[in-house]
Parts: sequence; structure tokens; C-alpha cells
Amino acid sequence: YSTRTPQQALAALLDRYAPERLLLIGAQAFPALQAFQDAHPQTEVALAEPGNLPAHLAAQRFDLALVVDCLEHIPKRTGLELLGGIRNLNASRIAVLADLQACGW
Repeated sequence: YSTRTPQQALAALLDRYAPERLLLIGAQAFPALQAFQDAHPQTEVALAEPGNLPAHLAAQRFDLALVVDCLEHIPKRTGLELLGGIRNLNASRIAVLADLQACGW
């Protein structure tokens, strides 16, 4: 059990891995990401809406994928396919921030 808030956990993750290419699915912005971007303006951030990745993003590799405020808005099967596809094709590191009660997993 961690005493960190979700924002603190995301900030620590971003600081630890310092991705040069970041895929953000769901939330368009959050405080930990903004602070990281301010400190690392060279980081490329690609944004995607919840659901299947657009073709131009699905064909790319990223250092880290963050799934934030996403799984709550899509069916479980779609979410599992999204996470599996990202793991297999887009990023070796994935962090998911989800309200498990809200997404029904």
C-alpha cells in the first residue's frame, strides 16, 4: 500500500523514467504532467482519446504510455485490447491510473 497520491505517483514515475516520447491516452493534461513538461520541454507528448489508437499513433513506439481517465469511459474488452496493443506494439512501459469502481473491472 502506498501513501502517495495518484499525482505524486505519476510525478515519481515520470521523473524516474524521464521519457523522451510519451503517449498519453485519456486525460489531456494533469498537474504532474505539466510539471514534467515544464522541466523537460524537449519531451514529445502524443495525445489520444479513450479507445483504439489512431493509425498515426498505433504505428509509433514510445518510451512510456500513460493511461489516465480512460478505462472508465470504454468497455472492458476495448480497454483490455487497448492495453495489450500498447504493450505489444507501442511501449514497453505502461502506467494506468483508473478508478476501478467507476470502470467496473
